[in-house]
Amino acid sequence: MAVGVPEFLRKVIMSAISSSSMQILWNGVPTQKFKPARGIRQGCPLSPYLFVLCMDWLGHLIKSNIDIGRWEPVKLSRSGPAISHLFFADDLVIFYKAHIDQARLLKSILDQFCDVLGHKISTRKSNIYFSKGIVDSDREQIVNLFGFQEVQNLGFYLGVLLLHNRVTKSTFSFVVDKVRSKLNSWDARKLSIAGRVTLAKSVLLSIPNYFMQSMLIPKGVCAEIEKMVRHFIWGGSEGQSKLSLVAWDSICQPRSREGLGIRQLNDQNTSFLMKIGFGLVSKSSALWVRVLRAKYGWKEQILDSINKSQCSHLWRSLSKI
Repeated sequence: MAVGVPEFLRKVIMSAISSSSMQILWNGVPTQKFKPARGIRQGCPLSPYLFVLCMDWLGHLIKSNIDIGRWEPVKLSRSGPAISHLFFADDLVIFYKAHIDQARLLKSILDQFCDVLGHKISTRKSNIYFSKGIVDSDREQIVNLFGFQEVQNLGFYLGVLLLHNRVTKSTFSFVVDKVRSKLNSWDARKLSIAGRVTLAKSVLLSIPNYFMQSMLIPKGVCAEIEKMVRHFIWGGSEGQSKLSLVAWDSICQPRSREGLGIRQLNDQNTSFLMKIGFGLVSKSSALWVRVLRAKYGWKEQILDSINKSQCSHLWRSLSKI
């Protein structure tokens, strides 16, 4: 009721939750039906919609406190948009001024949200990150208030590494490890060369794609991954290479030029960054575009040069394409 869902719709939702039943296959034979104690099962098509309704209400709680001037959101620049929260399913990032009164306000909002909807915040999975310049006494008070762990970096969000420091080859070693672990589960000797090429194109070389869509990966990382892929294609294994019968540049040519159509990682990375650059020019109303434009002084016309001495890794990546 507090969320604002009409009564007839609440009855429909509760009917779907209370009438659900399950069966377990035991040695291939289904057991008797039983009702789950916690409502609908994980993976039910209704589950994500219910969660969206809940999180939408939390967003309204935060926005209402901003409108009346109680919540102070964060700005990355003076003219930039105010950012208070980012929601994606149950992955939340909340921004506020590191003052104890603001922390108490957030705590009361989260408590109200949990009391009404029956959710519970996992202190084990929740962290607090402070920007520079926050005094130790304020840090300690806020950490004790929430019971969350203080961290020195935000780590990963939605599978993407949030960068705080200078990017080196070791920063993206986890991408190389993902490719290596996939290779360790295969035996190249039991596959034909056509099968190895197919796996290399569809699996190995697609692993870095998700990360390359939002940042420039060092050339050394791309070279190391391509080296492992080359060894796999020619039948080599971890720590043991085989003679390459054809130059890698020739293999990466399109099939119309007698190549195998394998795309080089540096080229893929550049194309992804060009897509971001196009969005930066054409999607002026998007939040991420407004943040970047305000932070780096891009107003109406395209800048002659976007190279900055002090900037984020994303902006530096865009300046290199």
